[in-house]
Amino acid sequence: MRRSKILGAMVFAAATFVACNNVDYQTSPNGLKYKIFDGGSKDSTKEGYVLKMNVTVKLGGSKDTFLLDTYGKMPFFQPVQSVPAGQPFYDPAEVFNKLKKGDSMVAIIYIDSAISKGLTQEAQLPPYMKKGDKLTYTYKVLEVFKQDSIARIDYQKEIEKDAPRQKKEQEEMMKKFKKEQEDKQKAEEAELEKSGEKAKQNKEVQTYLDGKKISATQTPVGTFIKIDDAGAGTPVVDGKYVTVKYDGKKVSNDSTFDANQITIKLGDQPFIRGFEDGLRQFKQGGKGVIYIPGYLAYGKEGAGGAFKPYEPLYFKVEIVAVSDTDPAAAAHGPNDGHGH
Repeated sequence: MRRSKILGAMVFAAATFVACNNVDYQTSPNGLKYKIFDGGSKDSTKEGYVLKMNVTVKLGGSKDTFLLDTYGKMPFFQPVQSVPAGQPFYDPAEVFNKLKKGDSMVAIIYIDSAISKGLTQEAQLPPYMKKGDKLTYTYKVLEVFKQDSIARIDYQKEIEKDAPRQKKEQEEMMKKFKKEQEDKQKAEEAELEKSGEKAKQNKEVQTYLDGKKISATQTPVGTFIKIDDAGAGTPVVDGKYVTVKYDGKKVSNDSTFDANQITIKLGDQPFIRGFEDGLRQFKQGGKGVIYIPGYLAYGKEGAGGAFKPYEPLYFKVEIVAVSDTDPAAAAHGPNDGHGH
């Protein structure tokens, strides 16, 4: 569990709850505007207790933007802690000790106040946030744990319960990202085709191969493949976990820039397009070399300056294993994670 911080850990993504308007707010010693709606419990909350809550966060300004909603998702676990003495503090956590099981609370953080208190600077604000905005937090207390150890057990249960939803959400996000990348690559490749640059980059690799007297076949995607041993095991196809030992080199001087062994889920992770295309030409146990024109390598960005724009590369590869499940997950086994 981590302490919530203004403009930090409590600024998240997507919500659906709108806080009440015209609320008669109270003001905390540090200037926080808040209102607690009594849920009927007679128990008191003390420092060290842990609150289990549903939380929503709304960014308000010229128009409202919802940033967080835990309803139907993983609840928020927050220990009740004292406000640090002598330090500027402007956070809903200041009044968490007033909450009981069943209570609801609305709290407002004004961006201008956070700036004036020295907790942030205008230049440090996220691009979607500006002076004059406010953050409206809403809380619903589901449970109050008197012992952290019990809270941790419940926290782990909630993680396991929420895991299928998180996995589905991550898969959807990855699918969307992959589609965006593919569309970007197609547009870029079409422009390269039109300008003749694609043919030029293909020729650059072919000239290298001819100079070295290397016989390689070009795939429909554009990757050049030299197969020393196609392999006799499971074919490398999308959706498989592929463990590959590789030695990556630059065509310009045959210098090694990376050598390692990795496992990737083919077609499911952002990776070098030509490298993935080359792997698909093998089966488990296969060995060979994948020669990649620049437009199928790191493209015009050149991987943060480590490579020139459209720099051609090649990889000596050995397909160590091809499987339906992640070898790393199998090695760790179930319930290998840690608490909050």
